[in-house]
Amino acid sequence: MTQPLIGRHPQSVRYYFRLVAGTFRTMLDVGMLAVGSALVALAVAVVGDAFDVFSIGLPLSTSSRLGSSMVVFIVGAFALGIASEGGYGAPESVRGYPALEIALGRLAGSVAVGLLLMVGAVRLTDLVAEFSLPIRAAHELVRAAGTAGATVVPLIGVPLAFGIGRVGNGVASVLEMPLMYVVWALATLSFFVMPAA
Repeated sequence: MTQPLIGRHPQSVRYYFRLVAGTFRTMLDVGMLAVGSALVALAVAVVGDAFDVFSIGLPLSTSSRLGSSMVVFIVGAFALGIASEGGYGAPESVRGYPALEIALGRLAGSVAVGLLLMVGAVRLTDLVAEFSLPIRAAHELVRAAGTAGATVVPLIGVPLAFGIGRVGNGVASVLEMPLMYVVWALATLSFFVMPAA
């Protein structure tokens, strides 16, 4: 027997609070995973450029590249830490809710996380303007992840996860989170514009 699309309403305030909190934490988890993995990948690319493993054309000294990559890596690791611990238990907290309500909560949650990332990036624009290129690129990645979370993830990622979840077997429900992550990560890369040197 599959879950109903919509539950019986009206419900208590606690019902809606648990739904909103659980779906927001889920999307915060996915968003921080996308941001963290992009930032760690950027840090690895900068270190590879510093040691001439490959060239990405950074006009910086080796020490500047290594210092910048350390800062970017720490911020990326922090985002991955939020992703690993922040959303702990969030998908399970909404497991008994109807599928359409979970999808609507995830849609609102991804827009909220995307807007928070975009506002954070705007607030930091003046601060990072004088920093090195890798740090400005990391700032641009956060802005791109926010744009992706507020636009592409609610339009593509959440509906795809909803459709996969409706299949009803255990394997399909396990694919919901990775699918939203892949959409968020690819959309982040598509919105990313490398800052000028």
